[in-house]
Formats: sequence, C-alpha cells, structure tokens
Amino acid sequence: MSSWLAKGYWNAFTLWHARDERRLPYRSVDELAAIQNRRVRRMVAHAYDTVPYYRDVMDAAGWRPHDFHTADDLTRLPVITSAQVAAAPARFLSRPFATRLGVSLQSSATTGQPKQIRHDAASAFCSMAYGQRERIVVAHFTGRTVGYRETSISRLNSVSLQLRQFYEAHSWIPRPIDFQRRVLLVDGSFESAVAHINAFQPEVLRAFGSYAGPLFRWAWERGVPLFRPKVVIYGGDGMPDADRVLLQEQIGIPVLSNYSAAEVLRLGFQCERAAGFHINIDQVAVWARGEDGTPVAPGGRGDIIISNLVNRATVLLNYRLGDVVTLGRTRCACGRTLPLIERVEGRCDDLVLLPDGGMRHARTLLPCLFEAPGLVQVQVIQEELRRFRLRAVCAAGSDWSATRARLTAAMEKTLGNEVIVDVEQVDAIPLEPGGKVRTVISHCRNRAP
Repeated sequence: MSSWLAKGYWNAFTLWHARDERRLPYRSVDELAAIQNRRVRRMVAHAYDTVPYYRDVMDAAGWRPHDFHTADDLTRLPVITSAQVAAAPARFLSRPFATRLGVSLQSSATTGQPKQIRHDAASAFCSMAYGQRERIVVAHFTGRTVGYRETSISRLNSVSLQLRQFYEAHSWIPRPIDFQRRVLLVDGSFESAVAHINAFQPEVLRAFGSYAGPLFRWAWERGVPLFRPKVVIYGGDGMPDADRVLLQEQIGIPVLSNYSAAEVLRLGFQCERAAGFHINIDQVAVWARGEDGTPVAPGGRGDIIISNLVNRATVLLNYRLGDVVTLGRTRCACGRTLPLIERVEGRCDDLVLLPDGGMRHARTLLPCLFEAPGLVQVQVIQEELRRFRLRAVCAAGSDWSATRARLTAAMEKTLGNEVIVDVEQVDAIPLEPGGKVRTVISHCRNRAP
C-alpha cells in the first residue's frame, strides 16, 4: 500500500476501535467478562502457535490452547518476571510479528533494569483508540475531549514520545480532533518549566508524580507565579500524599493519575472521582498474588500479575509487573463497571539536588548509566550534596573495572565533575515495600544548597 493509503487504513482502524469507548466502561460485568475471555482464548492460541516460551511451557505441562477458557485459567501458567524478559526477549516475541510493522518500546528501567517490549501496529493503534475513555474523564475538567492545550513533562525518548512518533509516521491525525501539545523534558530547571507553563497556559499538565509535586511546591513556597491548569495528571511513578494535598487543597488543582507501562499501554485510569484505578479488563487480565502465592480476594493486597490480551508481538501472560496493589472491594460511584484497584504501591523516586539549587529526575540519569558495559541493575543514593553511592548488579563475566569507570564517568557527565562517586558491586538491590527498586534515593532532597 502507498503511504497515504496505509495511513488512511490505520486512521479507519483507530476510529473503528474507538466507536464504543463512551459506552464500554459502563457495560454489564457479564459483557466485559465475555470480551475478556474471548481475547484470552485467542491470545493463548496465538502464544502457543508462535511464541517459543509458551510453546515450551505448555508442551512440558501437557496443555493445549483449548485448556484455557477464562482469565482465571491464566493463573496456571508460570509467573514470568521482568528479568526473564530482559535476559531473553526473543523467547517472548511472536515469530511472525518480529518483522511486521510495529514499535519497539524501550522501558524506563523502573525496576532498575531496562528491557525492550515490541508492540504490533494493531496494539499501538488500539491504545490510541482506547485513550478515548480517558479523554472523556479529562473533558469533565476541560469541557471538551479535543482541542485543549496540554503540556507533557517527560524524559527524552519516553514511551509516550516513542508512541507519538510512531503514530505520526503511520497515521494522519487531523488537527481539529487532536489537542495542542507541548513537551518539556524533566532535565530542565524548574525556572524554565514555570516559564513555559506560564507562556503556554496548558489546561492539562502531565508529568511524573515525583516531578509534578516538587515543581508546584517549589513555586508555591517561593511565591513564584505559576499558571494553574484545570487538571494535573501524573503517571510513571507515585506522588507523595503531601504533594497531592498541596495541589488539590491549597493551590486548588484537581489531581488524577493513570496506570500504564511499556508492557501494557493502558492498564487503568482514574475517573472524575479519583477513588481508584478503573482496570481495562477488555485489554488486560489482572490478578494479585498474596505472600502464599495464591490470588488475593477483593480488598486484599498483593503483587499485581498482568496478561496483555491485545499485543501480539511481545506476548506477556502472567507477568509480574513489579507493583503491589490493593484490589477494590466495591464499584465506583461514577457508574463504570470496570473493576477497581484501590491503591498502587509503586515506586516514587527522589529528585537529585544539585549545588546550584536545581534538580534532576531519576529518568535523566538512567540512560547514561545503562551505557556501562555489563550493567544489569543500578541504584543511585545521594548521601550528600556532591557525594553519591551507586549499587550496581553486573552480568557474570563482565569487566567490573570497566563498568565502574563508565558509571563514574556517566555521573560526572550528567551532574558535573565536582561530584564524588563511590560505586559498589552487589548481588541484588533490595525491593521497596511497593515491590520495585527505587532507582534514586536522596538524603539531602529537603536541604537548602
């Protein structure tokens, strides 16, 4: 197909899949379960036929695709981890979709270990279509689902920016139904972020939870004028409760969050009531694993295990995402029938404080650090303003002296030559209670430089 015809196809594809987005979250529980289970059966058959890992696992257990009927049946499969996927990505990649049109998303290493997840084109454009249910929530604050101004504060080459580049290359987005978008990088100063926001006056501001709160707190405590968006939406990591209270109760800005990852693009979202995350069970199967390894009941707390029912490229069934969640006990008063996760206990990284009073987000440090040869995981601890300690997990047989030298050089390149860096090799980095590695811990984040 010619380029314009291919773009027209994906436009039509996206519109077709978006046609029911206003009504689907309110469908009956039985209807949603039927959609989910139908996709479970299709994905298991696809995984068995084309994905090496699942063929081997199912053959070893004597299973065939017809043994899996519902989302509950997926719990019989072994739980897979981020480390398994990072170590052998080809084992989870569908052979036919390895070379078909798609987008390979580089994760942001929220577990301290980067990996690449490939989405086929249909999965990527379905994600665009499914975003309509979140835009309907945004419209509660902006008054419309299209045409509003939005600023996104993100890292270079974030998942959202990678997807945006893919959409622009393979589809045509009519300006009247898009929104006015500006992107800022988290490695800029708070002063420059404030200047942009005041000039552009976005109605919607998106950012990491660990960045949005400190940005508004910095302006609030210094009396720096900062334009107030109609809503702040954070994702990627958590927002401290104190920052959320500051934004909502003292500054007067509604705060929402969404739940997404490179492994599953739209896991859940908060509605206007912000009483938990509505889980998109038409796209993903979710359960929470207790300490004894069994599923927890509604109201229970456990490790979230997900199965992506849309993506046919990197197939992830029964995948440990790395967060600890509390499952909802009741339905949301908004009327949506999508089940709730009451709380996500993910990672909330600190910001690195710089001698000049500036700050750096964790995600500006990680790309440079992972250029070090043999590095598997890393954690940055800011002991003092200019003194840092790095914990590094390395692959077997790697040259530790070369890894240590590269890590030190990366820290100096990012933070300046005056920093003092101690690098220690460890076998493992301990997980936080929320189930993930905190990649950056600062012990001087609240001290004046």
